[in-house]
Amino acid sequence: MDNIRRGNKQLIKELNRAIVINTILNYGPVSRTRISEITYLGLSTVSNIVADLIKKELIYETGEEESSGGRRAILLEFNCNDRFVLGIKIGLDGIIVGLVNMKSKILSRHFIPSPVKSNEEIVLEVLIRAIRDLISKNHIKAEKIVGCGIGVSGLVNQKEGTLVFSKILGWKKIRFKEFLEKEFDFPIFIDKDVNVLTLAEKRFGVGKKINNFICITIGKGVGAGIVIKGDIYHGSYGGAGDFGHIIIDKDGPLCYCGKQGCLETFSSDRFIINKIKEALSNQQDTIIRDFLKKKEDLDSLSVDTVLKAAQKGDIISKNIFQEVGKNLAMGIVSLISLFDPELIVVGGEGVKAGELIFPTMRKVIRDNFPFKKEIKIISLQPGEEGWIIGAAELVLSEVFKTPIFKTKGKVAIKSAFHW
Repeated sequence: MDNIRRGNKQLIKELNRAIVINTILNYGPVSRTRISEITYLGLSTVSNIVADLIKKELIYETGEEESSGGRRAILLEFNCNDRFVLGIKIGLDGIIVGLVNMKSKILSRHFIPSPVKSNEEIVLEVLIRAIRDLISKNHIKAEKIVGCGIGVSGLVNQKEGTLVFSKILGWKKIRFKEFLEKEFDFPIFIDKDVNVLTLAEKRFGVGKKINNFICITIGKGVGAGIVIKGDIYHGSYGGAGDFGHIIIDKDGPLCYCGKQGCLETFSSDRFIINKIKEALSNQQDTIIRDFLKKKEDLDSLSVDTVLKAAQKGDIISKNIFQEVGKNLAMGIVSLISLFDPELIVVGGEGVKAGELIFPTMRKVIRDNFPFKKEIKIISLQPGEEGWIIGAAELVLSEVFKTPIFKTKGKVAIKSAFHW
C-alpha cells in the first residue's frame, strides 16, 4: 500500500478530472449535466473541470442536445485527434507501424520486411526509419506523439523495455526502450505480441466484460496471454503464457527451445508443413501437388497451400489440421485445469483453418471436462488491427490511468490528467 497516494485536495482534484475525462471519452458527445448525473459530481465541479479541459484543447464543444423544452444543453467530445500514439507489431513476416488516435482508431499504417536474425543495430535502424517515415508521411509534429507501444515475439523484460530472447526472430538483447528513447522524445513500452493482442481484446473486444480469460495465438508459433482478475499476468520475469513450450510428449521431437515434445512442435505452421512433406515422400494419396507452383517444388509449400487442398476435400490435409486441433486441445486442457477461465480466445494466422481445427479441439476439451460447464471458445479474425491497437493500448492505458499511485523516479509518460 506504500505506492498509494495519500488523500489531499490535489489528489481529489486530479481524481475528479480523471473521472470527467474518462466519462467524456466513453460517453461523448455528452452534456455537462449528463456528466454530473453519471459521475455524481456537482454540476459546478464538472463545469470548472470542463472549462479547463476546453482551454487545454483536450475536449471541445460539438453542438447542442435535442431540446425537450427549455435551453438546449451543449455537448462535449474528447479531442481524440489532438495527440497520437504509435502501435507496432514485430513478427517473422515483417514490422507493422501504426498511427493511432486517442480513441484507439488506426489512422495510418506502414509495413516493412522484418530484418530477421539481424543484429541489434540493424533492427533498431530499421525501426527508427519506419517510425520517422510514418510520422513524416502523416505530417504529425513530434511533440504530438504521446508514446509508442511495441509487441514482439519472444521473452520480454517489460520494465527494462528489452526483448531478452526470440528464437523465431533470431534476436537477443534488443534494447528497444533504451535506444528508441534516445532518438525520440516520447516513452517506449514493450510487451510480448500475444499480450498486446490480449490487451486489445480486454479493452475493446470479446474480453471487455470478462475478468478471467486466456487469449491463445497459433501460427508460426504458439503463445497465450493470461488475464486474471482483469489484469494480464506476466509472471516473475515476463515469461508467463509460454504456452507453446509446455510438454505434451516427453519422447516427442526436439523443439528449438531445447526441450523435447513441446506443444509447438505438434501444432505450429512448421508441424503442418513437415507432416504434408512426410505424406508426399511416402507417396500418400493427396492432391497437394496440384496446388504447388511446380509439382516437385516443395520449397513453395505453405500452410495456405495445405489449407486450400483441405478445403477442396483432400483427406490427408484435413487430417493434419484435425491433428493440430487435437494437439492444441491437450495443451488447452492443462490451461483450463490451472486457470479455470471464463473464456478462451484463439487468434493468429492459424485461425484461417479454424473450421478444420476447432471441431476436433472442442470435442477433446469437452471429453476431458464431462462434468464442467462448457468453456466458451471464440476465434478472432486474422488481421493487423488487433496487434496495432493492443500495442497502442500499452501507452493509452498509462495515459488514462487514474492517478492514485505515486510516481517513482523519472516520469515515464505524461498523463492526460496533467496536460
